[in-house]
Amino acid sequence: MKQKILIVEDSLTIRRMLTQAIAQQTGLEIDAFDTLEGARHCRGEEYVVALVDLTLPDAPRGEAVNELLAQGLPVVILTADISEDKRAAWLETGVLDYVMKDSRHSLQYAVSLVHRLYLNQSIEVLVVDDSRTSRHRTMAQLRKQLLQVHEASHAREAMAMLEQHPDIRLALVDYYMPDIDGISLVRMLRERYSKQQLAIIGISVSDKRGLSARYLKQGANDFLNQPFEPEELQCRVSHNLEALEQFNSIQESANRDYLTGLYNRRYWFNEGQKWFEEHQRQQTPLALCVLDVDHFKQVNDHWGHAIGDQLLCHLTRLLTQFFPDAMIARFGGEEFAMMVPHCTVPVLIKRLEGLRQQLRQQPLSPETPLFVRASYGVISVGRISMDEALSVADRLLYQAKNTGRDKIISQETAI
Repeated sequence: MKQKILIVEDSLTIRRMLTQAIAQQTGLEIDAFDTLEGARHCRGEEYVVALVDLTLPDAPRGEAVNELLAQGLPVVILTADISEDKRAAWLETGVLDYVMKDSRHSLQYAVSLVHRLYLNQSIEVLVVDDSRTSRHRTMAQLRKQLLQVHEASHAREAMAMLEQHPDIRLALVDYYMPDIDGISLVRMLRERYSKQQLAIIGISVSDKRGLSARYLKQGANDFLNQPFEPEELQCRVSHNLEALEQFNSIQESANRDYLTGLYNRRYWFNEGQKWFEEHQRQQTPLALCVLDVDHFKQVNDHWGHAIGDQLLCHLTRLLTQFFPDAMIARFGGEEFAMMVPHCTVPVLIKRLEGLRQQLRQQPLSPETPLFVRASYGVISVGRISMDEALSVADRLLYQAKNTGRDKIISQETAI
């Protein structure tokens, strides 16, 4: 994915405001210039988008916009004033959007637009329309938004396309199609995909009363009458993608531990059950480990809870570093669990020994010479249930605690 933004704006105030806001809110790299000449050396293929002032000292009539468009760079115009005729003319030339330089809200819209375009680079959408001309016109507008676009000319092809490309997140579905109309296709899609998995925008040239309501009742997220303005399509697509992302963000937050960012106990059990079932179906190795930080109460009592929290985050960083393939969760307090696929107990113990060596050598920080010590219970999962496996691993963990701590005990090494 491209990571850079180009700003060509002669107002120092606006240039600084945009640069700071984009950097803070997106973390993207920014090249900013006050003239067209300054930006001429920039290679268009390096940038997500260019924010370009219409009236630059050396390009007073929009020459910078035309030059950057000629490089194939998506361009958003920055302007203090634009008439309806000029707006339509610039959009016709291929400009993606325009931003009025009249308020902080407008500049915030520019920042949000930049972020949207950056995210769009990895988002797949599907256009379903039996009219080749109409379909390709819609696809061209979506590609201007940097989306990855697939196409289908009828309902069955659309269903097959979604099977082939499971990462498609948005479908635009025309009403008039052979055999199966758009509303029937929406109904079919909703039997397989929830609104949180796939957003659907109904589209139609029809003036039939109630068509939009029928789309929405069958599960569409939105509806657009054709022909639609490019700006309207862009706004509707962006709003629907943002709604999906907000839901996924909320769902992800609900699945994560607030301190460490690891999965929480509830999610680990729900998702872990799928791992268990897949392991038992394919009869592949699956190892389970529960671990508990030794003497954690003493750390909190002596160093304070803030340092205790840092210690847990320190352990989390090393766990994810040593076990990138594992499902790791914080069960609560100082207790963690992880499930490692395609891994036997001897292999897991060897990897845990590497973790323990690193924990012994790496203090919390130069200012805080604390080292993590933990006890581990390890089991190879066979035909038993997840609850049974966890119960055995817990017993092994507490055996490690009761026989000196800072130990790894498995079924093979248990007393």
